[in-house]
Amino acid sequence: MGRVATFDNSKLESLSKPRHFDVILLLTAIALVGFSVVMVYSTTGVMSQEKFGDHLYFVKRQLLAIVIGLTLMAACSRVSLRHLQVLSPFLLFCAAAGTLLPLLPGLGLAGGGAYRWVMLGPIRFQPAEFSKLFFVIFLAGFFARHESQLCTFSYGIFKPGLLTLLVAGPLLFQPDFGSFAILSVVSVIMAMLAGVRLRHIVFSVMTLAVGMGSLIAVSPYRMKRVLAFLSPFSDPAGKGYQLIQSLIAIGSGQTTGVGLGAGQQKLFYLPAAHTDFIFAVVGEELGFVGCSVLLLVFVIFLWRGLKLSSRLVNNVFAFSLSAGLTLIIVVPALLNVGVVTGLLPTKGLVLPLVGYGGSSIVASLMAVGLLLAVAREERAGLIPERS
Repeated sequence: MGRVATFDNSKLESLSKPRHFDVILLLTAIALVGFSVVMVYSTTGVMSQEKFGDHLYFVKRQLLAIVIGLTLMAACSRVSLRHLQVLSPFLLFCAAAGTLLPLLPGLGLAGGGAYRWVMLGPIRFQPAEFSKLFFVIFLAGFFARHESQLCTFSYGIFKPGLLTLLVAGPLLFQPDFGSFAILSVVSVIMAMLAGVRLRHIVFSVMTLAVGMGSLIAVSPYRMKRVLAFLSPFSDPAGKGYQLIQSLIAIGSGQTTGVGLGAGQQKLFYLPAAHTDFIFAVVGEELGFVGCSVLLLVFVIFLWRGLKLSSRLVNNVFAFSLSAGLTLIIVVPALLNVGVVTGLLPTKGLVLPLVGYGGSSIVASLMAVGLLLAVAREERAGLIPERS
């Protein structure tokens, strides 16, 4: 049984020193949300004026989400890992509640044929975004508590897999196949990094692949998406329309793009241009160069997160937490780019920290804040050798 980490209180005052602050990690997050404001303005100006009579309608909402997110990021960056580890078992219930809430009558709000949102008074949000964050913290705590038992099938794969299904399962009924895939993939990678046996990882990957394949096969809607992905031009006005418009946008940008704000596909041709397919607009307006720079920022974020994790290999909780927090931002980004470029079937995933979406922005910035908290305590020497 893992032990809750203990910390040297004499070092607590050193947390506020600038040298214990991961400036690069913070700057990558700020660069991404700053770029988000620019691209949301570019993609929504005409639509905002047409629908709401205010060309800044979506920009204002995005800015509000960013302000809230940055505030919570600052708060999360001050969180004690010791307290977070103690709290981690209870976050399983928060994660499960988040995926169940949209399915409850009177709470769930339909949009685009899916129940992914919850309306509480004037506030409309997507709780699954926060469930991902809560579950990563829980899973890191689970691996730390059962560190000596991770080599067994029960604690290495079966129990964490069952708990992942408990949280992610309701997403299939919303339906939100994209969030289900993210939670599943991140959980498997976290298990692998925590030291679960390779044969157990292979078994879980095969089980996950068979399960997801079966879900696609029995769902006509998902099957149509896969067929559209394989051959979008066979149904150019139907299921293949969005991908075709996305590819046209990216192809139109060529090397340097047509110019910021000068793209045409966002003008009611490309659905979800400001959310799921904002990367396609980046490709059209800023070209290959713009896309490359954006991806480079995500690579830098990945590098900082994994570099932090590599310094914490002896503390399972801190190691798993930093890796998981990095993954819940980078994995969706990779999947989103894969969808937009036609390498993966359409799933309905927002590009983290860039695409329009208040819940996604806030949850992602909270994850960044917790990463900053890990970095601060690691640099201050407050994280013990064992969890």
